[in-house]
Amino acid sequence: MKKLKLIVALTAGLFAFTSVNAGEMSVTGSMHVTYQSEQNNVTGNPLGMNTDLTFSGSTDTDFGTVSMSLATDGTFVGESGADHTYSLATGYGTFSVANNGDAANAVDDITPSAFEEANGSGSGSYSTDFGSGMDGSMSLAYSNGDILGTGISVKYSYYPRLDGTTNNEKGQSGDTNANTSSAQSYNVGVPLAGLPIIGNTVLGGIKVTAGYNESVSRLTNGVALSGGTVAVNMPVGPLSIGFQKKAHQALDTGTATAEATKAFYKDDVLGIAYAINDDFALSYNLYESTKHLHTTGEVEQETKAINLAYTIGGLTLALQDAKTDNSGYSTGVSDDVRTISVKTAF
Repeated sequence: MKKLKLIVALTAGLFAFTSVNAGEMSVTGSMHVTYQSEQNNVTGNPLGMNTDLTFSGSTDTDFGTVSMSLATDGTFVGESGADHTYSLATGYGTFSVANNGDAANAVDDITPSAFEEANGSGSGSYSTDFGSGMDGSMSLAYSNGDILGTGISVKYSYYPRLDGTTNNEKGQSGDTNANTSSAQSYNVGVPLAGLPIIGNTVLGGIKVTAGYNESVSRLTNGVALSGGTVAVNMPVGPLSIGFQKKAHQALDTGTATAEATKAFYKDDVLGIAYAINDDFALSYNLYESTKHLHTTGEVEQETKAINLAYTIGGLTLALQDAKTDNSGYSTGVSDDVRTISVKTAF
């Protein structure tokens, strides 16, 4: 509660009493076209397209730079499907109000990849309870990318109520999850380059990142959803290696039946990427997720993916081949997905 009061006080004070100069607006965007063939999908259209547009602006004040952005992801009409961010960047960090950019979701999978994460390939079906459960709800956040020149980064997000429906400027919107109350998440990144002795060795290139999130149940007054992760990434010339471990529990709806069938997940993630030159990269990505249930024991789902990406100016061509065992946490079910991607940034 003390953390929340501090964030509210600082945000309200800094946003309210500033002298403002005329700001600038800009528009950026991208068009993404894919062709995907999947072993277990014989009815869906293999062609896909997505359009992103971001409207952003900023202005300088006595206390820092005030910025706003409105990002659409294929939902151009109406604001309900858009990401909103309103922030104030100061010498002490950035304070923001937003419905995206959750601290835990930002480090959900940060292992290196030339194109796409293994669990985001469309091959297999993985639990999304860690990280993704927060985005879409309005939050107060604080972030600092370089604390006191050490290179250490932090971000903290607080949600008065998890609610992924339309965000209104006055009043409260409907709660899509009647069981969930407040939530919080954070991440911390520590580059070893800033440490004595170690920073001057080959280990100085390593960066260790940790993240955690939890929400509180209104029905049980206990934790409804929680998860944590630790990642280690290290560049060695053109080669980048990353390993990450995650553990998270599924949402608790507060009933006896749900408690008996509630799942707990442990994930291991590996990424090895190689930059052949500034434009061409390839990677091998592995995602292993073990689902634990009180009633049926455990099952491990595993996806292995090969990625290739080639960039020509604002155009990126990419290929991915992903194979999954025990797809959807179903023993003996396999899946194979191949994706061709063309993306242009404007």
